[in-house]
Amino acid sequence: MARKGGDWPLHAIYLGVILLLAGITLKSVESFTLTPTATRLLSRHAGPSTATTEGAIQSMIVENTDQRHMIRPQSWVGWCLLSAGAILVAHGVILKVK
Repeated sequence: MARKGGDWPLHAIYLGVILLLAGITLKSVESFTLTPTATRLLSRHAGPSTATTEGAIQSMIVENTDQRHMIRPQSWVGWCLLSAGAILVAHGVILKVK
């Protein structure tokens, strides 16, 4: 027999748990250091164009060294993910109970 609310409550709970875990991860670390391969990939796809002077210099440095990019997430991002995850879990539980 099909549930009255469908699968939405269960999906909301799963998504909420994933967001909660991502938020906890972002709140527990200060920075993420990428591997040289990931830094090269990020530089190619998100960096300035190699047609510009800045892009050409950055491309040369990244391609010829073991440069590693460090990502420092803002503190509000972790809180935002934690809040959204808690709301989704609560909403899914409330819908499942009804």
